[in-house]
Amino acid sequence: MASRKKTPELKDEALKYAHEAVQALVELMRNSGSDPVRVAAAKELLDRAHGKPKTESGVAPGESLQEMVRAAFERDDP
Repeated sequence: MASRKKTPELKDEALKYAHEAVQALVELMRNSGSDPVRVAAAKELLDRAHGKPKTESGVAPGESLQEMVRAAFERDDP
């Protein structure tokens, strides 16, 4: 099995594409025709900017995000 350890060379190579990768996430968040894709891209951007949110005991990871999305859609319903 190949080593999963990042080499300095691999990290340097990946950093060359970091800006482009962020731009791809922004593009998906803004323009995807799929709401789940838009939410996933937004979540990835927020996780990278602010870190992943801490989960409260008794709350499954992602549940709070699901509740926020559900509430946003309920506000938009006529």
